[in-house]
Amino acid sequence: MIGARDERHEPPTSADRCEPSTDTVERLGECLRRYREAAGLSLSGLARKVNYSRGYLSKVETGRAPGNVQLAERCDDALGAGGVLAGLARAQLREARTADRTDSPDRTPGVSIGWPRQGGPDQAMSQRRSDEPLTTAGLPVSSSAAVAFMLALDEAHNALRAVARTDLSPSARRDPANATLDDARVYAIRERLLVLGAAPLVSAAEAAFLRLIAVRDAVRAGACLDEAAYHQVYHPFAEALWTFRMALRADLGQPPLTPDALGREDWSDRERCRDCR
Repeated sequence: MIGARDERHEPPTSADRCEPSTDTVERLGECLRRYREAAGLSLSGLARKVNYSRGYLSKVETGRAPGNVQLAERCDDALGAGGVLAGLARAQLREARTADRTDSPDRTPGVSIGWPRQGGPDQAMSQRRSDEPLTTAGLPVSSSAAVAFMLALDEAHNALRAVARTDLSPSARRDPANATLDDARVYAIRERLLVLGAAPLVSAAEAAFLRLIAVRDAVRAGACLDEAAYHQVYHPFAEALWTFRMALRADLGQPPLTPDALGREDWSDRERCRDCR
């Protein structure tokens, strides 16, 4: 028919941009499939363009695996999606954080171990990119870099928990687990802290970073949230992150805190963990 639109090679319009599902994992998958088909690409063709496996892309499209921001940004570029996919991936990450804070009434390891998020006129911590400056502009450079790194570690850990909730095989987990640290800019902020940070802060930060790497490796190998393999690495990370917080308090001249002062037995969160109890 003359004048009919060729649906095969035109990207979805604003009117049909992936709204049917209310679940962001499914919505991202639906949207990715629509843009890929509109571009006339097979899964294998897109996999070659974005350097992810065909199997993982298939699981993302069908909602069996969460995407990640790095993958979504690459697909946006490859498919001309104009940032739509990355926006859905970031919404998915925010929902995962919300689930982490609410999936356990006694606040076991199902919750974020980062600083409490605050409402009010300032942007919520959970929605702030880890490399953005905090509103406390008076912080010394060393402390400011340390705060950014602490938030990046927390963000990456929350994203790793989202991967650990999936039923992906270890081979399919490799890409999304690796991407969690890149998306949170852990490596870049770590370099900044190594250069700008005071020695006690750098030492405590590096210990927490290495514990996070152990969590990533366990999740990448297939560990799920309720399995011993996850808890063996999570609790040392929780303890190392609290130790890092205390080093930051000391750097800012704040009095030290003890676990008992916050109603804890220690900094590892083991006493609050239903699986470890």
